[in-house]
Amino acid sequence: MCAIFGSYSRDVFYELMELNSYRGFHSYSISVYDPIKRDIKIVKKGLGHFDASNVEDYMGVYWIGHIQAPTTEAKSLDTVHPSAWPSHNTYMWHNGILKEDCIKMMQTALDTKVVWDTKLLHHWLLDRRSLSDVDGTFSCLMYEQGDILLFRNEISPMFIDDQLNISSTKFTDSVRTPANSVLKLEFINNVPVEVETFSTKENPYYFANGV
Repeated sequence: MCAIFGSYSRDVFYELMELNSYRGFHSYSISVYDPIKRDIKIVKKGLGHFDASNVEDYMGVYWIGHIQAPTTEAKSLDTVHPSAWPSHNTYMWHNGILKEDCIKMMQTALDTKVVWDTKLLHHWLLDRRSLSDVDGTFSCLMYEQGDILLFRNEISPMFIDDQLNISSTKFTDSVRTPANSVLKLEFINNVPVEVETFSTKENPYYFANGV
């Protein structure tokens, strides 16, 4: 279990960090998005519990946090989110896990030996392949070509409010983001705009109140 959270406000970012802290303690990252320059300014990664002292003071930026559960014994920053693709200037934060058969299928299709499911999913999308073919759970934030994209399938959670605060854990005045929808976060108007749809390959769970 992992968590993704983000906010314009450093105070709200702290609150969302505390709210999501139970979801992981293996590693964490703090990233800063500049909505004017449409660029990722800073990415800081660390092992262990989230270190709030690394949240420096910047004006007019959007903070992105990720907390990762101890799904591995490895003590390395190599698989700490976000996945980065320097040649494309793109990053991906992921909450969820892909099935082993799906990982093998993606490795074959992409001709890669990468085993980190987040990096594979990132590569999959950069290769312009469909999310509908991805089997497992995923809720992701992706930076590409200046845009911030938010998407999830029917199994993974993500919540948002009218100030574009986002969190893997529900918070005050938030609603679920629509499943199977790629949303571009429009920071000028503080609205998420649907730019693409897909389908969940397999959903073994039933949600009485919808997804």
